[in-house]
Amino acid sequence: MKQSPFIIEDAVPPEKFFNRSRELEFLRRMLDSGKRKMLICIVAPLKYGKTSLLLKYNEMLRKYSDIVPIYVNLKEVANPLRFIIERFEEILDVDLSKIYLKASDSGDPLQIFIEINKVLVSLNKWLFLLFDEFHLLPSRIRAEGFLKSFDDKDIFTFFRGYAEMRRISYIVCGSVIEPLLDAVNVWGGRFEIIYLGPFEKNDALFMLKKLFDEGGVSVSPNFLEDIVESAGYHPFYIQYLGSVLYSLGEVNKRNLIEAKKKLMDFLRPIFDEYILRISDLGKDYLKVLIKIAKGEEISFSEKILAIKLFRKGFLVRKNMSFDLIDPLFKRYLLAFEFTNEPPDVLIVGHWAERIVGNYLIKKGYIPYYSHDSKGAFDIYVRIKGIDVGIQVKYSASGSVYLTKEEADRILKTAEEMGWIPVLALVSKRIDFFYNVREGVYKEGEGLKDIELVIK
Repeated sequence: MKQSPFIIEDAVPPEKFFNRSRELEFLRRMLDSGKRKMLICIVAPLKYGKTSLLLKYNEMLRKYSDIVPIYVNLKEVANPLRFIIERFEEILDVDLSKIYLKASDSGDPLQIFIEINKVLVSLNKWLFLLFDEFHLLPSRIRAEGFLKSFDDKDIFTFFRGYAEMRRISYIVCGSVIEPLLDAVNVWGGRFEIIYLGPFEKNDALFMLKKLFDEGGVSVSPNFLEDIVESAGYHPFYIQYLGSVLYSLGEVNKRNLIEAKKKLMDFLRPIFDEYILRISDLGKDYLKVLIKIAKGEEISFSEKILAIKLFRKGFLVRKNMSFDLIDPLFKRYLLAFEFTNEPPDVLIVGHWAERIVGNYLIKKGYIPYYSHDSKGAFDIYVRIKGIDVGIQVKYSASGSVYLTKEEADRILKTAEEMGWIPVLALVSKRIDFFYNVREGVYKEGEGLKDIELVIK
């Protein structure tokens, strides 16, 4: 098999960058109009593609002859000013080493940027500094020996001051949202803020299909939809599911179940940590977050708490309202609130499976993703002491056909596991059928209450 086309360990390189057409067009439009003085901040939680977008921006900027872009990853660069000087010298074939040494002796970096600006003016060029994890800049600057008596705000104020009236622009990002927003607030609202969220459905499907095609794996449209919907259209979660499926060698129902389980295992400790962090703020914060997840109205005082949660990176603004930025965390939180034991099916299942799962939760039962049945059932649930396996089918037309092979597999698996087999048809309503057999199942011909099915 070819090398996997899916990338989950590193940022997506520019040549494999997908979607974000609105964000790319935003920068392209400004650059093509001749604008060079700009301040842009990319905001999103971990794994939403901030670094990938920053690298794509860096690639775009290189195409303009009057721009000198320098990407500075503050997670890796211990001495950012020396790094900027060295990249600047390399690109423009100038020597600023003596200026750097003199500034190092004094601990004052101002002369560095005065000289940089002189070079830019003489060559009619602009310097774009692209800082990854921008909130780390003050600690890196102090560790490098500059502005050691300055606090974080003072250092950001210095970086604001030296860039004003000079040919220097910033594009920054960071995954720790509150410190990042505190940093750019020093500029008094001048930064353009770009909030990254999930992909649009068509963009997610396009990315997934293209990556599978690159890997030489053919995937049906139905499976593509299942994967992106299970991932909540989150770019990294799509890549994660795709990577697991590619390693399994085939996209089928059994392997999709395995991929979803691995995603859940990956996400559970992350989401548990989110809940603990929110709880540490106070129980009212968690209550507000759950209300927002449910789509309920929140009061003015609750909106103040929501602003804090927004700054912590859990919420995104939608006009005057809020929503959870991570759709899978939203599903996890709702499941956690309803059952105190998050069931897999509500987190990474197909949307029709989650409809059935939500129905079961409202009835007071705990549904689980049915890994053990190897595809014969989608959901396992215990109802009044009875083990029940549910195969979920969706039909826009109101009817679905079950082949003899599939019916036999369901019945055989149910017998092996000691479960009651049930088919749930999701259309305009949920119909439960206990008489699993080959043939057509129609909306309205089953029972609306699963408790009647197992009697």
